[in-house]
Amino acid sequence: MTRGALPILAVCTLSLALSACASAPKKPVAAAEAFPVEIVEPIEAQSPPQVTAARRARGKALTPLQALEAANGAARQRPAADGFSAARQVYNYRAGALFELYANPNYVSTILLEPGETLTNIAAGDTSRWMVTQAEAETQSMPRTIVLVKPHAPGLRTNIVLITDRRTYLIEAIAQGGNAYAAQVAWSYNKPIAAPVSAKSGYKTLAAMNEAYRIRTIKGRAPLWMPTRVFDDGRRTWIEFSEEAEAADLPPVFVITGEGAELVNYRVQHLASGQRYMIDRVFDRAELRLGAKTPVVVRIDRQTPKAGARS
Repeated sequence: MTRGALPILAVCTLSLALSACASAPKKPVAAAEAFPVEIVEPIEAQSPPQVTAARRARGKALTPLQALEAANGAARQRPAADGFSAARQVYNYRAGALFELYANPNYVSTILLEPGETLTNIAAGDTSRWMVTQAEAETQSMPRTIVLVKPHAPGLRTNIVLITDRRTYLIEAIAQGGNAYAAQVAWSYNKPIAAPVSAKSGYKTLAAMNEAYRIRTIKGRAPLWMPTRVFDDGRRTWIEFSEEAEAADLPPVFVITGEGAELVNYRVQHLASGQRYMIDRVFDRAELRLGAKTPVVVRIDRQTPKAGARS
């Protein structure tokens, strides 16, 4: 072979190699070899368990009833094993919370308010099948209101609203059978409300207690239920009876005005030393009347309190 033929042969060999490379099938490359891929979970999967109901519903708006149910469920407070002091369930009071009370038709459950707290109104959703009454335990320092709750049958459910001079309690009462029941429910308070107290009577006072009342029998003999004490705080009036009066029928109260006698509503409060009427008003003159043919009438006149007088 001549010297000039070698370059030509090399060029031909290179051309054939290039042609073979161009015509040979390419080996596929794995995606992982080309670009590393990071798998990211969807936002919904990363959310904590407390995902809102709206997000769980995939963006659909809640109906008003669903919103109410969700709000009530979040506000509901139930008995917990570490929340008892003996048989007393102690809730931590929070405004707007719903506190559950498990009642039983064979037992009476009690609701205990803060010492010195005055109950101004009670409302229950089902008053025909639930007994809800007020009593009062008197201590050496100040009275303490107790609410008695008893259902007439198991399987009932209602709500009870207690309005006091300090706060409002929202209670859900559930009636069940068996032997279990809530003996007593009370609350602990983050910021107890201090109230000025009369050292003599122990009652909460918004102003000085007025005990300037004249009590006398104007018709008939002095009855067994003759009031032992009458006083007011400028908004409400209390009429107290002795312990012996519990054996007698207590009389209704009539407020005497220029237009005549007006029968007024009152609430009976049970004390260790007897009973007491609480009237949501102040009057100048009232009468206790009992009997039809020969009624006994006891008159109560409010006197002008002495300047600077305090109970």
